Amino acid sequence: MQAADATRLQKQWGEKGSPSCEHPRLEKEYHLSAQTGDKVCTTCGEDFSPAELREMNR
Repeated sequence: MQAADATRLQKQWGEKGSPSCEHPRLEKEYHLSAQTGDKVCTTCGEDFSPAELREMNR
């Protein structure tokens, strides 16, 4: 998912009142054609660094 698309999702999610999200699906994040190393929730747009992902999976 492009970083700009994630930002747009985050804004839309905020307009819904930022309900809780279980982040059911994560995709690699890209800025233009380069991978950022982060992953993005396709539901709410929240992005996660590799360190955050490791912490979530504990």
